[in-house]
Amino acid sequence: MSHPGQRHLIIAQLRDEICRIEHRPGRREGAVASGLDGVDAVLPNGGFPRGALSELGGGPASGKTAVALSLLAAIAPDDLVAWVDGRGELYPPAAASRGLDLARLLVVRPTLPTPGAPPPAGQAPWRTALWASEALLASGAFAAVAMDVALPRSVAGADGIGRRLQAAAERGGAIGLWLAAPECRLRVPAAVRVEISMQDGRIVARRATGAPVPAGGGGRAA
Repeated sequence: MSHPGQRHLIIAQLRDEICRIEHRPGRREGAVASGLDGVDAVLPNGGFPRGALSELGGGPASGKTAVALSLLAAIAPDDLVAWVDGRGELYPPAAASRGLDLARLLVVRPTLPTPGAPPPAGQAPWRTALWASEALLASGAFAAVAMDVALPRSVAGADGIGRRLQAAAERGGAIGLWLAAPECRLRVPAAVRVEISMQDGRIVARRATGAPVPAGGGGRAA
């Protein structure tokens, strides 16, 4: 799923963080609230489930990044979290403004190709990002992993990719947050799917069978 050279770079990034907590007791049950009341109100048990994938849908400036950052900030302060930045768009000050301690955030950002140039090492960055997502979820080292991956319009073996991510989240006990764009062709087997949008400057969340609910705090899109 990933070129060996790219894989080696990612493993090097992760090794120190994983070693720091490899003997830490697991935290594999329950759910974690995002701290945004309107978002948490539409979630089963009032939070995002551990050991499972959750999908946050929404277009540009919808607020889904802000929701993901709020959730990561709400994780217990002695736990590590990760962000797979396959688009190269995560802005650390925005994460800090949501109350996230950057010292416990690992950002994995695959090398993006220069426009018109072939992918680095011949490997499409989205494949590297998916491999990193699977490795992070399964490692048990991170309490939550957010995945923002720009995918092509056609993804061969999409069902298998989704199942591997789901199995990795179950194995590692992590909260897996899949940030889905409207054009996304990969539907992960999520336990929870939430659509995020902005209305009158407020983040609004809804489940497929529920009505939109304004999120607490009047958060702006990140």
